[in-house]
Amino acid sequence: MMEIKTSTGETNYNTNLASEYFIMSILCRTAKDAYLSLGNKKGVDIIVKTKLGAMCIVEVKGVNKRNDWLISNSGKFETAPNLIYALVCYHGKIDDLNTVPDFWFVPSLKLSGNTEHKISKNGKTVYISNKFIRENYDEYKNSTKYLEEYLNAF
Repeated sequence: MMEIKTSTGETNYNTNLASEYFIMSILCRTAKDAYLSLGNKKGVDIIVKTKLGAMCIVEVKGVNKRNDWLISNSGKFETAPNLIYALVCYHGKIDDLNTVPDFWFVPSLKLSGNTEHKISKNGKTVYISNKFIRENYDEYKNSTKYLEEYLNAF
């Protein structure tokens, strides 16, 4: 079997795309009214309708290894009351189809106030520490609890 080499950009794109479909699968499996936005330059990954008909935005960020999650290239950490980050980590096993990645659904307002953010030297690229999330957000790990709370409240 021939091994196909891909560039880092292509690999990152595939990881993010796999992560979006993984999160969409979780939303479908838990009977959420969710809509996946398609395209390479979109502003929103997934929109979920709440019980009362409001819109919840889910921004999906995926990494293959335990790298930090790239949040934005705008120099600021985006927050909104209806914005939830879905963080996905494959722990270096994205090509192992028998392995399920870990995920965290965390409200953006919670992340902005209680997370280690990093801004690169260019002043534009914003990251969230994977290690910090793993060590401090255990109650969010592999759970839809906080997403459910938001969807049921609005």
